[in-house]
Amino acid sequence: MPAELRFENARVAGIVTTVGAERRDFLAEAASMGLSEAEAARLQRALGLGSRHVANKSETTVDLCLASARRLLAGLSLTPGEVSAVILVTQTPDYSAPSSAISIQHELGMPVTTMAFDMRLGCSGFVYGLAVASSLVESGFQRVLLCVGDIASRFVDPTDHAIAPLMGDAGAAVLVERTPAESWYQLYSDGSGARALIIPNSGLRQTDADRDLAPYMRMDGAAVFNFTLQRVPNLISDILSAAKLAVDEPDYFVLHQPNKYILKNLQKRLQLPEQKVPMSTQGVFGNQNSASIPGTINGFLSEPYSTQSLLSVFAGFGIGLSWGAAVVRTDRIFAPPTFIGIDKES
Repeated sequence: MPAELRFENARVAGIVTTVGAERRDFLAEAASMGLSEAEAARLQRALGLGSRHVANKSETTVDLCLASARRLLAGLSLTPGEVSAVILVTQTPDYSAPSSAISIQHELGMPVTTMAFDMRLGCSGFVYGLAVASSLVESGFQRVLLCVGDIASRFVDPTDHAIAPLMGDAGAAVLVERTPAESWYQLYSDGSGARALIIPNSGLRQTDADRDLAPYMRMDGAAVFNFTLQRVPNLISDILSAAKLAVDEPDYFVLHQPNKYILKNLQKRLQLPEQKVPMSTQGVFGNQNSASIPGTINGFLSEPYSTQSLLSVFAGFGIGLSWGAAVVRTDRIFAPPTFIGIDKES
């Protein structure tokens, strides 16, 4: 049996995403990564590489999430004291300790009665975080602030053309409130695949094989691709079955955005209409890790989410290995277009 959850009183009220202000163009970066013009053009066609947004060196995931959270609370006309908890899902916290969510609590001016904690997840992190936030609301909290994101550009070797041109920096904030709304979740994990995506020498464990490696992300591209095609189609089918939905009923399938090649393969395997599966995020903003699902909503679906009642399937999958999906009903939420950079008011 999967880890399956169903909620009846947890509503997504708003989503805001802020990305790094610096835009980098893949073709302009290609030479510094040791790629010829022909190699760069081939990768651009195959993966949908275009541009990505990165934060400046003084900014962190917390800064991007704070900017999004402030914009979110203002857009919903809420004060920090009206939120009961804050969760931060990230692989790039300010410090190994203490929890960076507690910094967000303090910087937002939330009272000391606020619950605050971190979750260390990547590509599946938005779905996992939304499930935990929804469970707190279902249990009695009035509102929970979920922050997700990474400064992913800093955990890759800038000369590694297999990973570096994929990664962007983003921080999103989501408000979940206690209001009647249905949602379903299924969550999975498989630590036997941990080395398919790993940052060696980034914690306490050191192995002989990793001892001389720099703390940059290492990726087994074939293993990640095979995992995605093996797990995600069944993941989508199973969450639809749990919600008793036919595949043509959801308005959108908003998936984690690793690259266009993987998303196109998933769309074809699932036999979904192309207009229901947005897949441009990585080619415009970069792979936003746990922020890629909210980043896709703000970046490319702001108008429908802001003005319509929608039934959505969210699915995150990747590093861990970890994967999860949700069916969520939303109704004219606060979902402005993506913000580029942190302004002085943030």
